[in-house]
Amino acid sequence: MASPLWALPHVSLVNLKPEPGSRRPERRRRGQRRGRKCGTRPRLGFEGGQTPFYIRISKYGFNEGHSFRHQYQPLSFNRLQYLIDSGRVDPTQPIDLTQLVNGRGVTIQPLKRDYGVQLVEEGTDTFQVKVNIKVQLASELATAAFERNRGVVTTTFYDLRSLEILCKPITFFLCKGSWSSRLASRKLGGPV
Repeated sequence: MASPLWALPHVSLVNLKPEPGSRRPERRRRGQRRGRKCGTRPRLGFEGGQTPFYIRISKYGFNEGHSFRHQYQPLSFNRLQYLIDSGRVDPTQPIDLTQLVNGRGVTIQPLKRDYGVQLVEEGTDTFQVKVNIKVQLASELATAAFERNRGVVTTTFYDLRSLEILCKPITFFLCKGSWSSRLASRKLGGPV
């Protein structure tokens, strides 16, 4: 007769497992099951150890002189026609920068490198008014459109202080002290 031990199954690595209920199942995280845990990503801008972009590109010289370039606000013929039709600008008088700023045709900010007005040729075919205008830049097509209507285009250039006075002349002349003494003290380098 055979022994009862021979009737039992053999113990091997194939049939080993823990008792039922002794282990809890592993909870899955976001992303890979057993890979990198969530919340351990590298910082923003990290390029895997190579020299990052913000160090590779030089700090100066890429766009040299961009802070000194003069900018000019565009003034189209359509906008000028609208200003004349609405009565904000008088076409019988010479139109200069002061009239355009007071009529809210353009906004000039000298501290943001705005050096005046540039005449753009948009709407040249519909413009039919004889006008004498002073701008800082004008293209050949824009000048030809004014001359076709027997108008005159004059280009004038101002420095920043003169441009600031032209845009807001009332505030300049109403400040305390006489304006001639303020200009003299500026030229001599004294206090304002």
